[in-house]
Amino acid sequence: MTRLYALTPTWKPVGGVIKILDYSRHALDLGYEVILVGPPIEPGIPLFEIERFQPLAPGGSVDHLEPSRFGAEPDDFVFFSWPTDYETLVHRLTPGTVHERVIHIVQNVRHANPSWIGGYALRLLTRPMARIMVAEEVLEACLPWLNRGSPTEVIPEGHDWAYFSRQRQGGLETPAKVGFTTWKSVVGLEVAAALAHDPRFEFRSIGETVGWKELRELYHWADIFLACPNQEEGFYLPGLEALAAGALLVTPDVGGNRAYCRFGENSVLVEYESAPDYVAALIRLAESPPEPVDAMRQAGYGVLSEHTLDEEKRRFGEFLDKLHNLPH
Repeated sequence: MTRLYALTPTWKPVGGVIKILDYSRHALDLGYEVILVGPPIEPGIPLFEIERFQPLAPGGSVDHLEPSRFGAEPDDFVFFSWPTDYETLVHRLTPGTVHERVIHIVQNVRHANPSWIGGYALRLLTRPMARIMVAEEVLEACLPWLNRGSPTEVIPEGHDWAYFSRQRQGGLETPAKVGFTTWKSVVGLEVAAALAHDPRFEFRSIGETVGWKELRELYHWADIFLACPNQEEGFYLPGLEALAAGALLVTPDVGGNRAYCRFGENSVLVEYESAPDYVAALIRLAESPPEPVDAMRQAGYGVLSEHTLDEEKRRFGEFLDKLHNLPH
């Protein structure tokens, strides 16, 4: 049985770590021996309360190692996302390991930004290894610097959006409930302050990274979700989760979210970090009749089938088969 070591820098329930565990679960289902490599695990980590990640929890069939304790043999795969984890793994490879046994999942367009991590992520793109891009937009951003001899596959981001699903129809309630998060941007707080005395709106936010249960409660409560992402994103999971919950999505264009955003059709485009633009968008939605509101909501539901975990797993299996067949 071939081993796959999956590295994570943290166990916080953030999108990048979720995707590492998604691929670890895919590998387990595909018949690989999976070893998770990361920091010591404290009891009660929310990640392992998610049903599909329970087989990866400590005490189960998957071993957990701290970075200083793992070492990979030539036939093993090593899977990682956070760029500087490469510094850890490169010293843990047995001599003779081919570069294509190291798989870098590139989850963000900012890998091509020379200012991010001091340019380390961009330089890493030039090194030979296998790569998975989570969206065509990520590949497009990285392509000018990408090592052309390395196996590279675009596997569209899959997600367990059914967990967040809520079916709704019709127009907006009065007051319209507006939800947002603040751990990447405070623009939502500025919008809420600007409309604090407008009886057409009610606001609720989450101020720190939390588990899925709390996020689902926010999406299900909200009629409208304000996306408050970083300026560059590879996918921005909260946007897709909000669409699955039937919330209207108000969002800037941050690169990777174009994978599911059809601006003007299933989401409302606003200028990045512009509170006045968000305010204007909310007022337009509040004044919209039920028909266009529901049409936008239904268009949001319509993109979900393009981002399933089953399809992600199938394509990952094909990519691993391709890497197996490369000469050692």
